[in-house]
Amino acid sequence: MMRRALYFIFFFCTLCHAQVQELEEVVLRAQRIKSSIQPISQTEVVQDGLLLQQDIGELLQGVPSLFVSSQQNFSQDTRISIRGFGTRATFGIRGIKVLWDGIPITTPDGQTQLDHIPLSSMGTIEVIRSVSSGLYGNASGGIILLKSTPIKNKKTLTATLGDFGTGHLVGSYGSKNEKNLFQAVVEHKKHNGYRHWSGYENSLINLANTFIISNGNILSVNYSYFNSPMALDAGGLTSAEVTENRSQARQRNLDYKAGEKVQQHQFTARWQSKKWTAYGFFTKRNLDAKLPFEFGGQIDLGRSYYGLGMQQDGRKKQWLWQYGVEAAAQRDARNRFKNILGERGTATLDQSERFYTLGAYGIVELTLSDWRFRATLRADTHRIQLVDFMGSNSDKKNLSAYSPSVAAFYSFSPSLSSYIRWGTGFETPSLNELSANPTGETGFNNMLAPQQSEEVEVGLYLKTKIFDASLTLFTTTTQCEILSYELNAFPGQDFFRNIGRVDRKGIEANACLRMAKTAMLKLNYSQGTFKTHDGNDLPNVPRSQFNTSLNHLFGKTAVSLNIRHVGKRYADSKNLVEVSRFWVTDLYAQRKWGITTWTMGVNNITNASYYDNIRINAFGGRYFEPAAMRQAFARVQVLL
Repeated sequence: MMRRALYFIFFFCTLCHAQVQELEEVVLRAQRIKSSIQPISQTEVVQDGLLLQQDIGELLQGVPSLFVSSQQNFSQDTRISIRGFGTRATFGIRGIKVLWDGIPITTPDGQTQLDHIPLSSMGTIEVIRSVSSGLYGNASGGIILLKSTPIKNKKTLTATLGDFGTGHLVGSYGSKNEKNLFQAVVEHKKHNGYRHWSGYENSLINLANTFIISNGNILSVNYSYFNSPMALDAGGLTSAEVTENRSQARQRNLDYKAGEKVQQHQFTARWQSKKWTAYGFFTKRNLDAKLPFEFGGQIDLGRSYYGLGMQQDGRKKQWLWQYGVEAAAQRDARNRFKNILGERGTATLDQSERFYTLGAYGIVELTLSDWRFRATLRADTHRIQLVDFMGSNSDKKNLSAYSPSVAAFYSFSPSLSSYIRWGTGFETPSLNELSANPTGETGFNNMLAPQQSEEVEVGLYLKTKIFDASLTLFTTTTQCEILSYELNAFPGQDFFRNIGRVDRKGIEANACLRMAKTAMLKLNYSQGTFKTHDGNDLPNVPRSQFNTSLNHLFGKTAVSLNIRHVGKRYADSKNLVEVSRFWVTDLYAQRKWGITTWTMGVNNITNASYYDNIRINAFGGRYFEPAAMRQAFARVQVLL
C-alpha cells in the first residue's frame, strides 16, 4: 500500500506541473557567516552519483579525521565521529550538529538520525571539523551542513539492484518558473542484509517548494515523511563467533526479535532576505524498538521537537558581522515494557522528558590588508525536565554555557593562506543518555554531567589552477568526556558515564590534483592520538586514516577507484581488545546512453574482512559487527 501511495504522488506531481524555461539558480545561505577566507578544517564534499547511495556515510568517507561506522545496521543508523567526538553514540550521531539547508535536523538535546535524508536530493556537504559551539551551540565535535541540489526542470526514475537483496527505487520531479520552484522525491529501499537478521525496508516522501518574492526575498518550505516498518538488529558477536561464521546473528537478538520500526514527519520553513534569515521547524518521530533483554527491552518512544531562529548580516567597509537567536524544545514520551521473547510484557517505565534551549550568538570579522580577524561569542541555556508517572523520581536541571572563539587568517599570496584558531565547546547529555539509569530505577542518571572542550588549531592552504592542498594541526582537551558501557545485570543495554579528561592531538592533510580535463586524484590523511586520563586510547577511534580516489573519463565512460585505509583502534576503554587495521577498495563505472544513465559498481572488491561497527565496552566480549564482503550493484536512471 505504501509503495502505491509513493508512486501515485510522484506521477500526480508529474501531471500537474508544466515544463518551463530554465532559470538562474536560487542560492540559500547555509552557514553562520560566509567570507572569502574559511577555516581550513572545513571540507566540501560533492555528491557522487557513482556510489551505491545507501547512506550519507558513503559521501563522507574521504573527509580527514571523520570516521563512519554502522552503515550496514539500519536499526542503529549511521554513526559518525569527528576527531573522536561522537564515538560514544550507540545509535545515530552524537556530538555533531547537522543542518539541512541551514535548518537544524539535530534534536535540541544533540541527537541526529540521517535515515530520512533523500540522497537523490543531496547536492554538497560541508564538514567543519572543529569544536564549534561558538557558532552552533550544543555540539563539541563539529558541524555537517547538508545542501540540496538546485531545483531544475527535470523528471527522473532511478532503479538500483545489488547483492544481498539490495533494491532501491527513486522517482524525482522538478519544476521551476520565475516565481516558484517545486520538487518532489519518492524513494523505496529494501535490503536483506549481509548478516542474518539485518534486513531493512523503508520509504520516504520529500516535497520542497521555494517561492521567489520581490526584492530578493525567498521563502522555502519543505515537508518529508519517512516510514521504516522493518530494521532488524543482528547484534554484536564475540571474536570466536566471528571466526565461526561472520554472517550470523547473535542468538539473543534472534530470541528477543531485536529491531525497530520508525515513522517520522518533518516540516521546515525558511525566509531569506538581503540581510535577514529566519527559519522554523517541527518534527514528529515515533519509535517502536525491541532490544535483546527482558526488563525494559521494548521501547515505545514518541518524540516531537520544534524551534525558531533568526539572524541578521551586516557589512561596512572592512567590517563584517552577524548576530542571531535560536530557541527550540523537545518532548519525549518514553515508555518501556518487558520484552518476553519478542512479545510486549508489563510496563517498566513511563515518563515524560523535556529539553528546552535558548541561544544567542554574535560574530564579527575585520579585514586589514592580508589579515583577517574573527571573534565569536555564544550563550546557551538549557532546561531539562522529567515527569515520572510510575515513581517519585521527577527531576529538573538547568545547564548553561558561554562559548567564545577567536581566529586569525593571513594570506601570503592569492594562492597561499594560513590561520590559527582557538575555540571552546559545550555538550549536554542527551535525554536518551540521562534516562539510561544504571541503578535500574526510573528517573534520570544524575551522575552524568555535561562535557566541555577547548581547542587550538593551525593550518595552511594552497590553491592553484591544477592543485589544492591543506595541512591542519589541532589539539583539544575535553573535561568530563561521556562514554558508553554495559552492565552484567542488564546485558545488551547501554549506559553512560563521565570518564574524565581526554586529550586529542592530530594532523590532517588533504590534496586534490586535476591531472587533466578528464582525470582527478584526491588524497587525504589523518593521524592522531586520543588519550583518556589514564593514558589509554579512546575506544573505536582509529589512530590513522587514509583515503584516495581516482576519477577518470574514458570517452563517455566515467570510472572511479576509491581506496580507504583505517588504522588500528580498540574496542574497550582499557585497550585490552585491539581491532585490526584494514583496507577497502571500491570500483565504479558510469555511462550515458540517450535518456538513460547506467552505473555499475563493486564495493569491497578485494573481499576484505573488517568490521562495520564496534560496540564499545560490550559485556561478554560482544564487540564486533562484521561488515559485508564483496557486493556488486547496477543502477539505471531514466530521464523522463
